[in-house]
Amino acid sequence: MSEGAPEDARRALALVDDRVLTRLLGDLPDAVVVIDAGGVVQWANQATERLFTRSLEDSVGISGLDLVHPQDLELVLRSLVSVQDKEVGTPIEVRVSTGAGWRLVELLGAPVPWLADGAVLLCLRDLTERRRFELARGEEARFRSLVQNSAAVTMLVSDSGVVESVSGALTRLLGHDPELVEQRPLAGIVDEIDRPALADALARARQGASAASPVTVSLRLRRHAGEETVPFELTIVNLLDDPTVGGFIISAHDITARWAAELGLRNALSLLTATLDATADGILVVDTDGRVTSSNRRFMEMWHVPEPLVGSGGDDAAVSFVLEQVANPDAFLAKLEELTSQPEAESHDTLQFKDGRVFERHSTPQRVDGEVVGRVWSFRDVTDRKRLEDELSYQAFHDSLTGLANKALFQDRLQHATARMERTGGHLAVLFLDLDNFKTINDSLGHAAGDEMLSRVAEVLVGCLRKIDTAARLGGDEFAVLVEDIGQRDDAIRLARRILTAIRRPVVVGPKQVSATVSIGITFDVPGITSDQLLRNADLAMYTAKERGKNRFEEYATEMHTTVMDRLEVEADLHRALVGGELIVHYQPIVDLTRDTIFGFEALARWRHPRRGLLNPVSFIPFAEETDLINRIDSLVLAAACAQTRAWQLEHELGSDLAISVNVSSRRLIDVTLADDVAAVLDSVGLAASSLILEITESAMMRDTEVAARNLGDLKSLGVRIALDDFGTGYSSLSYLERLPIDILKIDRSFVSTIEESKDHVGLAPAIVQLAHTLGHTAIAEGIESPGQAEHLRQMGCPLGQGYHLGVPQDARAAGELLKRRRGPALGAVGAPRYLPA
Repeated sequence: MSEGAPEDARRALALVDDRVLTRLLGDLPDAVVVIDAGGVVQWANQATERLFTRSLEDSVGISGLDLVHPQDLELVLRSLVSVQDKEVGTPIEVRVSTGAGWRLVELLGAPVPWLADGAVLLCLRDLTERRRFELARGEEARFRSLVQNSAAVTMLVSDSGVVESVSGALTRLLGHDPELVEQRPLAGIVDEIDRPALADALARARQGASAASPVTVSLRLRRHAGEETVPFELTIVNLLDDPTVGGFIISAHDITARWAAELGLRNALSLLTATLDATADGILVVDTDGRVTSSNRRFMEMWHVPEPLVGSGGDDAAVSFVLEQVANPDAFLAKLEELTSQPEAESHDTLQFKDGRVFERHSTPQRVDGEVVGRVWSFRDVTDRKRLEDELSYQAFHDSLTGLANKALFQDRLQHATARMERTGGHLAVLFLDLDNFKTINDSLGHAAGDEMLSRVAEVLVGCLRKIDTAARLGGDEFAVLVEDIGQRDDAIRLARRILTAIRRPVVVGPKQVSATVSIGITFDVPGITSDQLLRNADLAMYTAKERGKNRFEEYATEMHTTVMDRLEVEADLHRALVGGELIVHYQPIVDLTRDTIFGFEALARWRHPRRGLLNPVSFIPFAEETDLINRIDSLVLAAACAQTRAWQLEHELGSDLAISVNVSSRRLIDVTLADDVAAVLDSVGLAASSLILEITESAMMRDTEVAARNLGDLKSLGVRIALDDFGTGYSSLSYLERLPIDILKIDRSFVSTIEESKDHVGLAPAIVQLAHTLGHTAIAEGIESPGQAEHLRQMGCPLGQGYHLGVPQDARAAGELLKRRRGPALGAVGAPRYLPA
């Protein structure tokens, strides 16, 4: 071109006006679009109309961004931002929506701020057909397309860590403009905390990282313009020596989902580990070869295993360490071998340790997808529980006071011994023991002394027996002894004598030295006898020893059982008698020995038996006193006697001075409801309390002195008179007469029967009369059988008496007739003697 050509061109361009330029732009083969800062189309040429099949009028005013493929939108937005700082932007390939579908275009932009602030001139070249041609003609273009549209970010990084090129996935995944990332250190988009990991990975890659053995590293990449990071896994291949590449090929995969899953797994494992460490059970997991794969902290603590010993490959050493602790190592190893040979088996047993510890051991197969991959052992320390169970078991079968077997354990051993003797042909004996007068020790020295005595008896029994024999406390002051494999009957007899002798030895109990005696019943096994029958027979023999004087032994005999059966028959008959009205009351007169008139009556129970006729109290009262029947008999006699006495008082106009005396049993005397019941009876029949005399015995007082004294005080407060029956024959001291509210002393018939033989009124009867006068009590003599006895008593100053000479017990009708003939003046009348203290 000549030197004047440029000048000619400038002159020609100066002649071109805006209309010419507009036409030139319109005739361009590439689409040209002008958009404002918000992406709205301001102007477009005719090529744009052809590309989008949309008229210029329809295109102006719409958002050009709406025509961009959603997956390419972020790339376009980043490019529109970055182009503002450039003269011409970097070409990018994006997909746009046209009337013919999605088209691939090359988009190139340039800022036109002179037109409007933020306006951009875009040039779009349709690459669709060319790209198809390229894909059809060459793999290079296809590869480039695959790289650009891959879900993974592909980067070429120099040896110094600078990004030389990067695929478009970087924009899609993290929002970075590739132009702003390229030629800058890769560490710039890596989270600061992970940059050392990246440096280490690159260093390792320099040592060699082929496609077959790449270096991988997980780290967090930053998003564009923010602090948010995304976890990626970088796979690094070293192509530094490849002349066509000369750098690292790095593929970055988004591993957000994997990190979330791993985090969840780590949290779950952490929670599981924390849970297992917090449990009270020790857990050990082994594989199918018996190698330890895991354990919790509790296992280490329970077995005292050093931590390095578990999971270090020294499983044999760990087993040896365990074997040194267990009480039975052979059994422990046998269990391991058994379960190793049976992978599907479960096991539950107990381990005993040399130091006394006890573990429960449970083992189950460990399965993954139904396949056994190992075994889980769990251990629970039950030492305290086992100790408590043993203590409770001991307490359940032993007496807490003496430490001897209790009744339940004795019966169990007796049952097993009986069965064993049947099989082997051996023999056994059972001894049943009951302390004599033990209640006296309890009442006089206190229950603590009584317990001490029981413990002493237990020691004596144990000292007299062989180790194979069993001593038991059955309850209260009853003991039993089981003697197994006796050679002959005399062995049991000699044992009974040894026990009698040993127990009689004086011992110090509390503050005093006392001696005890015991009654013993002995029985032997016979073919077919049961354990219950043996114990029953020994019990019967013991009661026979009691009846025959105590402090002795008796061997069971068949007639003892007959006696018991008779007693059972009496009990059944007595129950029927109470219901059927067979028990009646007879009345024996109490006579004024000076005036020979009736002072009152003593009410006496009689049994009108349907087969045996009229029975005296001696035939049934002793038996009734052993049961609760005596209380019912007492109540029946009291109610009948009070009602009859009140009827006589009204009939004979005696006011309240005719007295009625009623016996109170030892059981009834310590009944806390006694006073209330008596008051209710008196109130119901209208009898004055002063007309009622309640007779008690000295032996009845000994049953429970404290309760008896309290009841007597309550009765005295009602106005009832108290008589001490059979005075002089019991165990009470004279102090009772001062402490207890006694009104009458009844002289026992044994003292009355001898008064005619004594001279000058020498004997106990005069002394008792004098004692009664001294204490302000009234004396009543019992068992007066002759006129001479009555006269002697009158001369002694005894005011009242009763006995067959003065009047036999009679039914109410006959007693009423007697009262009509021999009644005396009212006790309150002028000149009438007053025998009872006011």
